[in-house]
Amino acid sequence: MKDFFPVACADTLSKIGLLVKARRLASGMRQSDFKSTLGISEHTLRKIENGSELVDLRSFMLVLWRLGINESVFASLDGIETTSQITRYVTDEDAHQSIASRRVRLRKPKAEDF
Repeated sequence: MKDFFPVACADTLSKIGLLVKARRLASGMRQSDFKSTLGISEHTLRKIENGSELVDLRSFMLVLWRLGINESVFASLDGIETTSQITRYVTDEDAHQSIASRRVRLRKPKAEDF
């Protein structure tokens, strides 16, 4: 299952990588200067800019945040807390805790499912 990565996801990461690189260049920052402000490696920054799926989420989010593009990348999540996808699982005032405590058992996927 580790060799599978949807083309649509790879395409999205590639587009985000281009946006990251364009924003960094527009800010006049070299990779070496930018990575040191975040405490990530230059290799990690290169992987993000190249659209690699093998990047830890913390580093990915730090780069988006530092460049000020996390809101634009995840704009479709604005107001998600009030959608039926969330509210149908909420049983009390604290939506996050209510959903976090729920568990679901799913069958294990088989290779032929893909």
